[in-house]
Amino acid sequence: MLELWSRGIDIRAKICVKCGVEQAPLVEEVSDAWYLLPFFFSIIGGLIAWVANKDRNPKKARNFLIFGFIWAIAGSIIYFLFIAAFFAAIFSSFPW
Repeated sequence: MLELWSRGIDIRAKICVKCGVEQAPLVEEVSDAWYLLPFFFSIIGGLIAWVANKDRNPKKARNFLIFGFIWAIAGSIIYFLFIAAFFAAIFSSFPW
């Protein structure tokens, strides 16, 4: 990357102004700590992590969003299973 900059090519340029060749997009490393946001805030956390990282690392940003959706579905299933078990425990003691 430093080599490109020393030749006069802007690091953020998509196309070289001297030769017209399309440059490979730069992908920055994004911390895995961003997974904590969708873990704790589900879909909203996934959206926030995606918006914050979509320009730096689009693939990982998409993974944050997908994790938020999957975690929301898994959390809902776990919640309904606990509620079903709770009501089953309550109503099993009634002498019907």
